[in-house]
Amino acid sequence: MCRGSKFLYQLGRILFALPFIVFFVLKVVNWQSSMDSLGQALSMWKTEVEGSFLGSFIGVMQQLDLVLLILACLFEGLGGVLLLFGIRTRLAGWLLVLFLLPVTIFMHPFWFADATARFPMLADFFKNLALLGGAFVFAAGANCNNCHDHEETHHMDDRV
Repeated sequence: MCRGSKFLYQLGRILFALPFIVFFVLKVVNWQSSMDSLGQALSMWKTEVEGSFLGSFIGVMQQLDLVLLILACLFEGLGGVLLLFGIRTRLAGWLLVLFLLPVTIFMHPFWFADATARFPMLADFFKNLALLGGAFVFAAGANCNNCHDHEETHHMDDRV
């Protein structure tokens, strides 16, 4: 029973890591497009919160857009690769949390979007929330090492 659970854990870990690695590569290969997307998102935020403290904060983020994108790529790529190979999975989980939290909020602000763009942004927002939940599971240290060693425990759990 534990052997099957371990296989499912490893399969889930690998499948969870793959999108982060793929999108890391796409960000790097299409660097200018990634910079443009970040710039558009920050401009949308700046327009919506102009004149407030948050507007000033967004202005600073616009000036540091290159640094922000480099950090995002570092967290996403390193977190994905570590998780893929099962190395330091708690660290990988935290790197992906650090990547997903700001990306979810700043890149998918469906609350600012017009009616035509709202649903796609809402879908991406909630997909990222689901990924964030998975990243928190890895950051918390979930693994298959806590499988039960006693077969009788499994039999008792399986009773109807």
